[in-house]
Amino acid sequence: MTFFVRPATPDDALAIETVRIQTWKFAYRDAMPDAFLDGLAVTDENVRLRTRALGSGRTRAFVAVSAGTEKDAPEGTDEVAPGGAGADAVVGFSMFGESRDDRADTEVYAIYVLPGHLSTGLGRALMATTVEAIPTERTIGLWVLSANPRARRFYERFGFVESGFSKVEDGMEEIHYRLAARSE
Repeated sequence: MTFFVRPATPDDALAIETVRIQTWKFAYRDAMPDAFLDGLAVTDENVRLRTRALGSGRTRAFVAVSAGTEKDAPEGTDEVAPGGAGADAVVGFSMFGESRDDRADTEVYAIYVLPGHLSTGLGRALMATTVEAIPTERTIGLWVLSANPRARRFYERFGFVESGFSKVEDGMEEIHYRLAARSE
C-alpha cells in the first residue's frame, strides 16, 4: 500500500468523522461498553462541527490518503471512508491546535488510522507531519486512555513521555503525555 499525507480541508470533515467512528469501534472495544461503541455513528451534527473547526483555522489537521489497494480490514470492522475504498480514500487523520489545558502549548487532539492500515507506517507519517508543523519552541502534549496500550506504545516509540498527570472523564482514565525535547 502506498499513501500520502496532506493538509485537511473542511471538505474532509465527513471522511475524518468516518475514520474516527470506525477506529473507535475497533480500538476501544475492550475499554468501552460494546453497546456504546455499537451505537456510534457518523452524524450530520458532528460533520458540521468538524467542518467549522477545520474552517476556523484554530484546529489544524492532516489526512492520510491511500494511493493504492487496501489491506483486508480486520474481521468485524466496516472500513469505508468517503471517496471509496482503495485508491484515493482517506484512511487516517491527525488533528491538533492550542492546548485545552496548561500541560503544553499545543495539543494533538486525535490521531486515528483505520484498522486495516495499522502497522503500515501511516500513523508514524501522520504524527511526524503533525510535529513538523508545530514550531519547535512550542511544547506538545496529548491525552490517551490508560486502557489503550497500543496507542501508548505508539506515542512512547515516537518520543512522548508521561508527564505525570492523569484525569478521569466519563469513568475513563486518561494519561497525559508530552513530547520530549525537540531540536530545530
